[in-house]
Amino acid sequence: MIILKRSLPDTVINLTVPKLDKPGGVASFYNAVLPHLNLQFPINIIEIGSNRSGLGFINLFTDQFKLFKSINHSTKLIHINPSLGFKSFIRDGLFILQARLKKIPVIVFFHGWNKNFEHYVRLFLKSFFNVSYAHADSFIVLASEFETVLRGWGIMQPIYLETTAIDETLSKTFNIDNKVLDLQSSPEIKILFLSRLEQDKGIYETIDAVAILISKGLPVTLSIAGSGSILENVKNHVTSKQLTENHVKFLGFVQGDEKKQVFESHHVYCFPTNYGEGLPTSVLEAMMFGMPVITRPVGGLVDQFQDGVMGLFCQTMEPMEIAQKIETIISDREMMETMSRFNHDFAMKTYMGSKVAERISAIYQARIDIDNQQHQPVNSQ
Repeated sequence: MIILKRSLPDTVINLTVPKLDKPGGVASFYNAVLPHLNLQFPINIIEIGSNRSGLGFINLFTDQFKLFKSINHSTKLIHINPSLGFKSFIRDGLFILQARLKKIPVIVFFHGWNKNFEHYVRLFLKSFFNVSYAHADSFIVLASEFETVLRGWGIMQPIYLETTAIDETLSKTFNIDNKVLDLQSSPEIKILFLSRLEQDKGIYETIDAVAILISKGLPVTLSIAGSGSILENVKNHVTSKQLTENHVKFLGFVQGDEKKQVFESHHVYCFPTNYGEGLPTSVLEAMMFGMPVITRPVGGLVDQFQDGVMGLFCQTMEPMEIAQKIETIISDREMMETMSRFNHDFAMKTYMGSKVAERISAIYQARIDIDNQQHQPVNSQ
């Protein structure tokens, strides 16, 4: 159990976040974590970015000014949250340069990681990395492979492996015993795909896998929760597979109580993604709702997901393999119950917003303690 020392009253953490009322992984993370993080440290939230698109470099300068105005004598730490993509990489690198000028420690939490841009950094932006990110005091990443890259780029500072977080309001009133009873008795297995609809998220392959299972006479249905630019193409793909509304349902974008109801009413979560994932929150949410998971070893899932215990990994994007993994799970109700209970218990102990906040608070305190020690006067002999 982590024991936290409460920071001094004038120890303020400046935290850069995107607009918290907008959908997105980082916003969802901090909406889940901030209510608990604020109990340990005074957090000064700096919302960056714009509600309007197309402002380009104006936003870049506006965001720098926001951070500049936020720094005062109480600021003991700056926590920034970039993704490894061009706009965020440059903006947050400039944040670090500001902090260096003010001699304020910086923690960098990489939430997203674009592997194509990783290659771009190696080729063209390594010098910028060396004068900015290389001088941050600590790093947080969602996957050990990201730590490996940072070490290869010369980072010697502490790097912490962290997870995304589940909003605790989702877990209220959920009963794992009721879920297990439904898993045991339901004549129909309801499969859920919940994500922004993009080519590499595995939606087409999931549909094809379900079509294979239905062609074999297995009692499965698929619900697709999410929206995106390829929605109409996905609907056409369902039609091309001769699947009807009895087989596949489109739920649209869900949140709040509707999202909770969707997770509660489905049995297996299928997310065979090949996207540049950090650690998909939807997988952790599905686990909290007692769902066995079918997914792939990408990003932080390599570190967090226990193959054969939490569900099953697919090594390829082939629909036949996905169908086989789903069939393996749904043909053994006892296995489903074991996975269901394990996933719920593990998620409640590890991924809830309060648990993640505890771990981040400990990272803050460790950095603040080091800074305090470095600034203590040396006693003369």
